[in-house]
Amino acid sequence: MTPADAAELLTLCAAFDRRTIGESDARAWAYALRDIPLDDDTRDAVADHYGRTEAWITPAHVRKIRAGLRTQRIETAHPVYDGHPDESSVEFTERRRAQLAAAADGILPSRTIGQALDAAPPRAVLALAAGVGRSVDDEPRPYVAPETRAAIRKTLPGRRAALVELAVACPNEQCRAAVRRLCKSSRGVELRTGVHGARRDAYATTYATCPECGSGPGEPCTSAEPHPARIRAVREVEAA
Repeated sequence: MTPADAAELLTLCAAFDRRTIGESDARAWAYALRDIPLDDDTRDAVADHYGRTEAWITPAHVRKIRAGLRTQRIETAHPVYDGHPDESSVEFTERRRAQLAAAADGILPSRTIGQALDAAPPRAVLALAAGVGRSVDDEPRPYVAPETRAAIRKTLPGRRAALVELAVACPNEQCRAAVRRLCKSSRGVELRTGVHGARRDAYATTYATCPECGSGPGEPCTSAEPHPARIRAVREVEAA
């Protein structure tokens, strides 16, 4: 906050307590609130203070009330950050701080914990639901046709046979690896033992039938992302 900002804030205070304002007052407030911007939260802190008490407001009051307003927004937004598998600790810290700042600024809307987590039934429940409607003795049809599976394995280099997801291009924004090319981390290091989650999902959508919503190969699930049961199904078939 600059002295000019502090003078504007003190003018707002004077509208409530009729205080006189001088240059020294503005400079003192600016120094005490040097890390606080003059924004709507700061102005709201003054209004909230005088809506509750007749005591003269101080920089300490402004700082405390403003922090409370922003903390309340974070708590009601329930920000959840899952992270990226190849991000560094510094990147995680920066992105998490940016997410919290967005919540404090009101950019992230208020939502319940369930909405924030995008809660889904436990895997055990999904596995049981997949079996509803057929006899226990029925032999389930394969989710990936044997000929399709054989064709995919045949086109991949021997040392990469386990990474069947290489049959599709990686849609990860920072990777974009082509078909049969290994995924790379944000630092350009090849991922030799796995692929990005987005590529795994794309592979499941391309080659597997979803046991939960019934979407066939090449058809997206009825949810925003492939159902966990679909990903699990294609993995089980490839492991066979």
